[in-house]
Amino acid sequence: MYLERHVAVPLRRIAQETSCVVLEGPRGAGKTTLLLREFSMMLQVTLEDAVDRQHARQDPEGFLRRLRRAAVIDEVQRAPELVRYLRASRVDLPLILSSSVRLGLPMPTLELHRPTLAERQRRNALPVEVIGRFAPKHERRSTEEPEWSEANRWPEADLLSLVPVRDLDQLLGFGELVRNTSGQGLRQQDLARQAGVSHRTAVRWLAALEACMLILKLEPIGPDFGRRILQRPKVHFLCGSKSFESMVVSEIYRNTGHAGLAPRMNYWRDSNGLEIPLVISQKWEGGLVGVAIEENPTPAAESALQRWMRLSGEPRSALISRRLPRFERREARVLRYELGQL
Repeated sequence: MYLERHVAVPLRRIAQETSCVVLEGPRGAGKTTLLLREFSMMLQVTLEDAVDRQHARQDPEGFLRRLRRAAVIDEVQRAPELVRYLRASRVDLPLILSSSVRLGLPMPTLELHRPTLAERQRRNALPVEVIGRFAPKHERRSTEEPEWSEANRWPEADLLSLVPVRDLDQLLGFGELVRNTSGQGLRQQDLARQAGVSHRTAVRWLAALEACMLILKLEPIGPDFGRRILQRPKVHFLCGSKSFESMVVSEIYRNTGHAGLAPRMNYWRDSNGLEIPLVISQKWEGGLVGVAIEENPTPAAESALQRWMRLSGEPRSALISRRLPRFERREARVLRYELGQL
């Protein structure tokens, strides 16, 4: 049964408004299925095909000219020469380009990640601009549905195209080390030492994981509110992590991306240990919304949010847990959500 993907709506709109649009997402996210379903009237070309890939690499301009009509080009990252041509040249032919690696092309780009809870439960996702401002109607929903079948498979070919290595198992072992630290501050030297590689190699491998859209690095947010704050980014695996914090951050990030929006997400932590694991920058109304993430929340989590609100002067915040907490509400400005509402 076909699973409706929320990104289809903004993708159709942008495809009507502009000549070229890029759909990026990790391998196994469902890009090919979505494009075949939603754009069946367009010419479908895949660069997994050796003949088409050879043409695209040897003569990118001629390859595009021979298409003659609106086309979907899947696996475009397999032809680096075509990507360079698209980066430097204007193309008027309507194209939808699909890639499992971030390309950085100067054209509208959307992301499709593995299905979110909302998509698997066939409901609308909680809009990111609502978090901390309105409380959705509470409906008990399971959050224990099985993950997407491709969730824990490594995109070996994509990783090797970015960082050729002699020992693939060492690279994949490094990826597992990063997965095990999901939700924690990024310590590149420690990861390099545990993996038995140089710091420079660890930096390159982290960049490859990010380019394959396996991880998200949350940077600390700028305002210090008169406190000394930590500057180390936090790393979150976008799928397959056992960290509840990473699970929540991933759901919000993927929901926002599938709505066709660019998430504006950071975190905040001072040297005394006060941490807000997610800070959402509101695009339309301005201001910041601090989000506490606790699998089994206690009043202390809400107290930390109150302290942060006093420091920042922000009027609202949110607490996200696996289940709504049962302790008495202390602060009406702290809105509570459970994972199944995202």
